[in-house]
Amino acid sequence: MQRVVLLSGKVYYELVKERQARSLNDVVALVRIEELAPFPFAELEQMLSLYSKATKLIWLQEEPRNQGANTHVKDRILSVLEKLGKKGLGLEYIGRQESSIPAPGIGKLYQSQQKKLVEGPFEGL
Repeated sequence: MQRVVLLSGKVYYELVKERQARSLNDVVALVRIEELAPFPFAELEQMLSLYSKATKLIWLQEEPRNQGANTHVKDRILSVLEKLGKKGLGLEYIGRQESSIPAPGIGKLYQSQQKKLVEGPFEGL
């Protein structure tokens, strides 16, 4: 696997469809973290150790960057990477920009943002 995408929520199903449509099942791993508190440090460490050759690690969320789980999980995921000796890999964020509202309220804008969100982890592959 070249990329590992960590995420939580129903966007997982959209990503599975997109990965399949692009025939990237052997290139991009999708890892759902559904229990955020207490954070599953040991389980994540075990899962990420399976993808030791990954060159990119992504946290993806539907919510704006200043909402959702990003602020909760980022340092925790980085600590797991450090324990695995992969701190240099870093953690890329894919999601909506910071916002004072959880959704734009305009259907076309939402659809455009959602499309960008779902396509993001597969760019360049």
